[in-house]
Amino acid sequence: MRWQIPVWVLLFACCAVAKTESPAELKKYADNSNGGDRARYCIEYAHAELEYANDLFTKGDVDQAQAAVSEVMDYVRKGAAAAKSSGKRLKQTEIELRKLEKRMKDIAESLNLDDRPPVLKSVDEIEQVRAGLLTAMFGPQAEPKGKS
Repeated sequence: MRWQIPVWVLLFACCAVAKTESPAELKKYADNSNGGDRARYCIEYAHAELEYANDLFTKGDVDQAQAAVSEVMDYVRKGAAAAKSSGKRLKQTEIELRKLEKRMKDIAESLNLDDRPPVLKSVDEIEQVRAGLLTAMFGPQAEPKGKS
């Protein structure tokens, strides 16, 4: 018996594989889109830029890595603002920010003690941005308790 794969399955698989955008493309899309798409692309770019920052930290280029973390935070803020203003992708943006926050915290824990404070400050800021998204979704009762 011979297996035959429909042509449309192969085309779909090829398109799915070809869909991965480079960080430069993600940044361009983030800067040129609106609403929910802007939120999505900003957060995707922030993830890619964070991995780039991690590579820079690994190579010992701390100043460039800190600049990349700053860029991550710019796009975190832009993405959250786009989600809030459009009312679209609020939940997805909050989930992705939680993942980004965890990854950034893991990276911070791997750094020298002197290099950690700016990254940990960014982790705290992501927490605040996430809290703002939760408040936008569920109202003031969603505000995290015990943090200010």
